[in-house]
Amino acid sequence: MSTDPAAERERLALLRDYPRGGFDEMLAADGTVRPAWRAFLDGLAAMGRAGREAAAESTRRALRESGIAFNVYADPDDRRHAWRLDLLPVLLAEEEWRRLERGLVQRARLLDRTLADLYGPRSLLRDGTLPAALVLGSPEYVRPEVRPDQPERRFLSLYACDLARTADGTWVVLGDQCDAPIGNGYALASRVAASHGLAELFALTHTRRLAGYYQRLQEMLLATSGRDDGRVVVLAGGPEAPTWFSHAYLARYLGYSLVQAADLTVRDDLLYLKTLDGLQRVDLVIRKTPGRLADPLWLPGSGLAGVSGLVQAVRSGRVAIANRLGSGLAQGRAMAPFTAVLCRRLLGEDLVIEEAPTFWLGDPAERRRALELGLPVLPATARNDPGAPVVPIEPAALAAAERAALAERLEREGHRWVAQRPVTFATAPSLDGDRLVPVPWAVRCFVALAGEDYAVMPGGLVRLAGAPTGVALPNGFGSKDLWITGERPPPQVPSLLQARLREVHLRRTGRDLLSRSADNLFWLGRYAERAEAVMRLARSVLTRLGEDGRVDVEPAILHRLLDLVLAKGPAPAGTDAGSLERLVAILLFEPRAYGLRETLDHVHRTATLVRDQISHDAWRMLAALHVDRRWRAVEGVLRARPTLELLDDGIRALSAFAGTEAENMTRNWVWRFLEMGRRIERAIQLVDLVRVLALERADPESDGSLRLLLELGDSFMTYRSRYLTTPLTAPVLDLLLLDETNPRSAAFQLEELARHCRLLPSEQPYRTAEQRLVLELSTAVQLADPLLLATADASGRRAELAALLDRLGRGLPAISDVIGRTYFAHAEAAVVTIALQRREGA
Repeated sequence: MSTDPAAERERLALLRDYPRGGFDEMLAADGTVRPAWRAFLDGLAAMGRAGREAAAESTRRALRESGIAFNVYADPDDRRHAWRLDLLPVLLAEEEWRRLERGLVQRARLLDRTLADLYGPRSLLRDGTLPAALVLGSPEYVRPEVRPDQPERRFLSLYACDLARTADGTWVVLGDQCDAPIGNGYALASRVAASHGLAELFALTHTRRLAGYYQRLQEMLLATSGRDDGRVVVLAGGPEAPTWFSHAYLARYLGYSLVQAADLTVRDDLLYLKTLDGLQRVDLVIRKTPGRLADPLWLPGSGLAGVSGLVQAVRSGRVAIANRLGSGLAQGRAMAPFTAVLCRRLLGEDLVIEEAPTFWLGDPAERRRALELGLPVLPATARNDPGAPVVPIEPAALAAAERAALAERLEREGHRWVAQRPVTFATAPSLDGDRLVPVPWAVRCFVALAGEDYAVMPGGLVRLAGAPTGVALPNGFGSKDLWITGERPPPQVPSLLQARLREVHLRRTGRDLLSRSADNLFWLGRYAERAEAVMRLARSVLTRLGEDGRVDVEPAILHRLLDLVLAKGPAPAGTDAGSLERLVAILLFEPRAYGLRETLDHVHRTATLVRDQISHDAWRMLAALHVDRRWRAVEGVLRARPTLELLDDGIRALSAFAGTEAENMTRNWVWRFLEMGRRIERAIQLVDLVRVLALERADPESDGSLRLLLELGDSFMTYRSRYLTTPLTAPVLDLLLLDETNPRSAAFQLEELARHCRLLPSEQPYRTAEQRLVLELSTAVQLADPLLLATADASGRRAELAALLDRLGRGLPAISDVIGRTYFAHAEAAVVTIALQRREGA
């Protein structure tokens, strides 16, 4: 223990009134601190309250920057979707962990052997070790995988096991995750955040690192793919799924593509990834979707969730999959009532880690006993993932009629259900202000194939329980990291990024970009530019509503600009400053189409979906905008000065993002689609501004419109450096519409678009549809005469300017639509082909 008196007082204060009862990870039954916790507790006390608060804030910041959540689109202040990580980890001594490792490896081997038998010789069914109804009646039984003539196959490349320590200190199994183990990404992100916030304690406790496990995992996956540079993809559901973040984080960490079923296709029993450069062969699929939904051709009920032909591709041996289809047969608690017998039968061993007491309800005697005891009932193969918990049926909480209906249902389909006796969880300390309190917990541990046996990740995903008892991994009450501590520093593990290929094929192209990713990048560029335009507009309006009430532009002009963005049509009645402030507040803070709040949400959504394509710094800038509560903290009255400071911060963040894009991104298709979206949106915004501030104004030179136009077009200083006069119509229009050297002009945007479109993939020997549209608009701009654009007729109308703006106003959205159909929806080629066929037929 610490000899520092101040640290000792802090330690005693932390332990003040710490309750005792049941098994606690930190305190032994006699109240002494367990050896694994002594150095950690001394270090925590030595930090003092200020140090602990700083560590907690550092951890929260790391979590925010990671974007961890159950719903990546949710409001960051919505606690239903937030990932809550306790500052204090759970500590286990290395010697105790070694016993758990043995039990986890044994369990992975046991379930893998069981699955291999059930889909192979089926001796376990023939000799009655397992009831046929449990297997053949399971919704997870994938019949196309039954191949008794094949040698024993490996089913579990990846495995996760939910464990709990009970009130008497015994470890028990709560569930098996065999089908598509989920949670690695959450565990990784939690480790990064926790080790960042408590870096000194992490080193002091000699905690084992996770990199060695993932290095062995990569080696296994590389060997499974069958090629040194084989393409590996992580197949997941959509981003709306609560576990999407975990899959995305894991894919980024391992360097693999995260894909959905629609991104894959099968041709001649080969699996391909759909990219802008055509089909790219896939060698290995890390499956994070249910195996029973893998292929609508072979597995009824898959619908659109699967990949047509995937089963046949796997059966032919031309693509590998982890885990093998059908592994869900051992999912959840399906095998729990039989594992003790299976272990002796298949491995000749007793279980190292016992099961939580579980009853298979396909047995009439077990079913009657479970119902009499009122034990919680749940589907045998139910998943129980963070954010998507299994909810057991509590017979004791049902009315008499409901209990009768449950008994009748179990009579019919009891083979698909189990009952489980609740487990009283052990506790671990959590920091509550300036003292420690015990919280119940359980953990998900991760196992991966390594050569001929299995390796266990030295850590896990700890979930906190809201009640002292439960039948499954707790869900929804927070999380902790799991530290495996030792007496000596752990060995250094080489970086996961260290090259291990025997042969590296040099590449300078990023052409294998998913069409879905290109779509999101394109709209990320558009939304980021749109958000900046709205911020600049709001800033210009508020700046003109100074404390002295002076407005150097007619208020009606400001109203018209705000109404343009708000799409309200005619300007509202009244032109006083209060009304303008009200419109600015609506534009900035209310969730509405084209408003800033919704636009920033779109920025975050698209950035999240392409996070593996943009730099870490770029992501941090955009994530900071999303989590900044000031964009959501709307007060009754808009305060100009704080809002102006907020807008300045937002414009700086978006400008920094644009600068990172310009300076740090490789000039591949990722950058090109991001750039095209930005250029199109900038041109559209500029056309709208010129229409309101130049075309619609009878005398824009005298009412302040041109100065405001230059300011919103971020070209005022450029104009001042060229012309020593107040803004005049012809030079302003030339600078903002026709000047190809001005990066804010329409001409510059069209030149950039033309350059990008020339380099897009195309098999046509002639100009593509988007190239023709860009060329048409670019030619119109190049041929325009700024003096004619500025000239008004007798009625005050500038006909040349109106015609050019109308042409640009129609053409720019058309370019966006054609790019979307051609490269994101892949419809343009079909349209062109049909048109040519009709022409030839005529």
